Amino acid sequence: MKDFLGTLGRTTAKAYGEDLVDFARWFVDTNGRDLAPGLVTTLDLRDYVGHALTVRGLKPTTINRRLAAIRAWLEWAKAERIIPELPVFTKHLKEPRRAPKALERTEEARLVRAVSRAGDLRDSALIGLMLYCGLRVSEAVSLRARDVELHERKGKVMIRNGKGMKRREVPANGDAREVIRPWLTKVQGEYLFPGVRTGHLSPRAVQDMIKKYAYQAQLEPESVTPHVLRHTFATRRLRSGVDIVTVAALLGHSRIDTTAIYTQPSWRDLERAVEGHKEGDDL
Repeated sequence: MKDFLGTLGRTTAKAYGEDLVDFARWFVDTNGRDLAPGLVTTLDLRDYVGHALTVRGLKPTTINRRLAAIRAWLEWAKAERIIPELPVFTKHLKEPRRAPKALERTEEARLVRAVSRAGDLRDSALIGLMLYCGLRVSEAVSLRARDVELHERKGKVMIRNGKGMKRREVPANGDAREVIRPWLTKVQGEYLFPGVRTGHLSPRAVQDMIKKYAYQAQLEPESVTPHVLRHTFATRRLRSGVDIVTVAALLGHSRIDTTAIYTQPSWRDLERAVEGHKEGDDL
């Protein structure tokens, strides 16, 4: 193993070395003999993965990294003719899919109140476009004033340069119209949210602005981002019964499986499920 690590750069050798030492300790405890390339079998690799998952509770990403280190070591051993062939490695482990972070209703209310208290019409409109229309931050900042059409009881937003250069229209509901209209009457230039360098506000400036309001709302600033506002929009629509195809169209997703991640339970959902289960309930 030392000869193999000697062929690597210092940082890579350190990372691989730690992972290989872990495997070596398991191998000795399991087989009662020191680890050597010619002794590693397919069954050993399967047992190691099973032990790491079920007994030690390691994350798939950690296990995948350790398997990569083991594979690199054994590939070196094969190239050096220490072993004739590689054992069969298990398939790449996937992380369980969880819904992206979305604001709880109480968190959303606190954020909206913080923005409202500040009285900044531009910021209210920007946050409203992400929270009530599901726009990406890049889509929101690049809007022209002519892209927003508001009437008394309806409205719509035209996204001309969505992801993949796709165009779509998104309805503006009552909440969106309420926060967008006051700012729309103030805009005089081409862009809805004018900036200095690129003609419109930068996504980074919006991120910083949202962090400011998150702090004022006594929320964790790092956990409230433009994308979280978009996630909140998607989560609310799906949980209120809107079908996934419609939500995909609102978000500008070309694939339904991209939208399907919002149907996965969040960690908080899992906690609620456990807290709500009473002893004696049927399983």
